[in-house]
Amino acid sequence: MPVQYQDLPQIHFMVASDLHYLSPSLTDHGGYFTEMVRHSDGKVMEYSEELAEAFVDTVIKNKPDVLILTGDLTFNSARKSHEDLVAKLAGIESAGIPVLVISGNHDLDNRYAASFSGDGYELVPSVSPAGFEELYSAFGYEDAVSRDRASSSYVWEPAAGLRLLMLDVNGVEEPGTVPEETLRWLEQQLNETQESGSRVLSFSHQNLLKHSMFEEGYVIGNSDEVLRLYREYGVAVNFTGHPHIQHIGKEDGVCEIATSALPVSPNQYADIILNPSGLEYSTSSVDVSAWAAQHRPDSAELLDFERYAGDFFWDTSYGQAAAELHDMEDGGLKDAMAGYFAGLNQIYFSGRMEEAVSEEGLLEEWRLSRTFTGRYLESILGNAHENQNHMVLEFP
Repeated sequence: MPVQYQDLPQIHFMVASDLHYLSPSLTDHGGYFTEMVRHSDGKVMEYSEELAEAFVDTVIKNKPDVLILTGDLTFNSARKSHEDLVAKLAGIESAGIPVLVISGNHDLDNRYAASFSGDGYELVPSVSPAGFEELYSAFGYEDAVSRDRASSSYVWEPAAGLRLLMLDVNGVEEPGTVPEETLRWLEQQLNETQESGSRVLSFSHQNLLKHSMFEEGYVIGNSDEVLRLYREYGVAVNFTGHPHIQHIGKEDGVCEIATSALPVSPNQYADIILNPSGLEYSTSSVDVSAWAAQHRPDSAELLDFERYAGDFFWDTSYGQAAAELHDMEDGGLKDAMAGYFAGLNQIYFSGRMEEAVSEEGLLEEWRLSRTFTGRYLESILGNAHENQNHMVLEFP
């Protein structure tokens, strides 16, 4: 018998993922930190604090009904970063906007939690799963409709007829996998919502579907069991993060939208407008330059942040590719190959795949190089060449 769903009001959610926030008290932006960031994955960690402040201002100005953060809230699980981020989120809630969080793989029991000074680092206290729930208790946990005993998963109700399922697989005995007890809890929650005629939106940090060439460590270990329940109980969409790319995947009736990492160009968050018949998903970039004009007019990089963040991501991508081609004698070809990779990687992460161009000559050179980057490039070009930043979903 078809489920008789309750009528829903229009609801506006904002979603951001992979903030990787680092407390400014944990770095002096010295040589060690600067080199680590420059040789990393394109996150604008030099301006973690400023980006976070600009994002908080954006949320308060946009006045969504709910803000949802899908994990990797901190750079390396340093307790001080968690504490400072909690203070920022409290400011959002003080403005009348509920905040919901789940943890990511960078947020708990990280043995590399550290502060950075001069040419080195010093280990600092991290946060346990229980400590995470205590610190973030005001952001979903304390007023949840239901909480799972075997994980940090919970259900939250923003309005009659709608429940948000926050599926957390990090604070568990085998991180990255949904425990059996949680699967039973999950099915019980889905059954209850179906009997009450409530719609369900699902959120997780790790993915249920494969969004890139990477699977191990990115896709939930027993995602097939979760997907089976979602199909059985009509959960049409899961919102996630983790690989840092902007990507929409679909498989056998379940859609999953991975929102790109906030500190990675183009520094995007998502808006979800829910209505009785479906939802619309779209992304926007945090306008750090507008924030800087008011708060940091002394910083040329912040005043032109879109260009700075884009150039920084391109440069780190170029550096990674050039490093793989270090034995190549033809400097001009090496430069062209690395530049082609950097540009395509930037398009891929931003979700603007309609802009991707297949340069067969350079792609063939990458194939002949037999490197990881060559295989990665082919996987990028194997994706649908469509914009991944907008989708309209009609409820069945």
